[in-house]
Amino acid sequence: MNAKKRKSRKQSAANSKRLLEEIVFYLDRNLGKHIIADSLRCSGVEVEIHDDHLPINAPDEHWIKLVGQRNWIAITKDKNIRYRTAEIEAIKKYNARVIVIRAKNATGFEIAELILKSMKRITRFARKTRPPFIAGIDRSGRVTAYNI
Repeated sequence: MNAKKRKSRKQSAANSKRLLEEIVFYLDRNLGKHIIADSLRCSGVEVEIHDDHLPINAPDEHWIKLVGQRNWIAITKDKNIRYRTAEIEAIKKYNARVIVIRAKNATGFEIAELILKSMKRITRFARKTRPPFIAGIDRSGRVTAYNI
């Protein structure tokens, strides 16, 4: 009999970890410096925070440029970023990838948990969606692309 061997479609833990290691997440200033970053790092996620790269009061266009040039994925709570012309133009110009947390009144720990819960969806979305993009994550972990 010439039965074909079936390959598992599920990624191994080693492959999932390797793919995650290739992605760097940048946390906007509005996500703080410690709680979310520390939680993500403890789970093996590579994280950069705003204050390690830019002044506290740097305009959004500056971090968007940084994120785009370094091919990082930005995470922010600023749900209005997709409506502001200067930020949208910077996202387009620098091919930035921006994820917006859509969890009103969530604590830092809840946001960290949401990001970790959604990590597979975020990485899958980022790998199949060409930059530039803005997408939102809701409390269920669903990733939704926004038109820019």
